[in-house]
Amino acid sequence: EETRLAYYDHGREPFPKKLQRLIQEAEANGESDIISFSPHGRAFVIHDEGRFYQNIMPRYFRQTRFSSFQRQLNLYGFKKIKSGPDAKGYYHELFLKGRPALTTYMKRLKKSQKLLEISSNTMTSSNSSSSPDFYSMTPIKKVE
Repeated sequence: EETRLAYYDHGREPFPKKLQRLIQEAEANGESDIISFSPHGRAFVIHDEGRFYQNIMPRYFRQTRFSSFQRQLNLYGFKKIKSGPDAKGYYHELFLKGRPALTTYMKRLKKSQKLLEISSNTMTSSNSSSSPDFYSMTPIKKVE
C-alpha cells in the first residue's frame, strides 16, 4: 500500500504528465514488454493489456478499469493507430518521448469538442490509412 501511495504523491498530476512518467518508469524498470514508446518516440504501445491492468495501472491510478484508462486517452485527444508497425498504439502530437514539458499544453476535451471529433472521425473512417507514417519523420530527440 505504501508503494502504491508513493506514486500518488504527485498531487493532482494531469493525466498526460502522469502517463509520460508511467511509460518512462516502466521502461527504466524493465517493463518495456508491457508498455513502451515506439522507437520513433511519437507514439506508445501497450504490449500486454493484462499485465498493464494488473501490475502497472494500480501504481498510478485510483481507477483501475482499463476502459477508464482508454476514456482518459480519448478525453485528452489521443488517437489509436489502427494499422502499420505501431498498430494498437496511441499518439498525440504533444505526447513525445523525452519531452514531458509538452504535456502541459494538452487539454482535456470538453463534451462538445469530443462530439465534434467523433462525428468528423466517423465521416473520415472510410480512409483506413489515416494513421501517420512516423517512421518517415525525423526521430524525437530528448531535450536536456
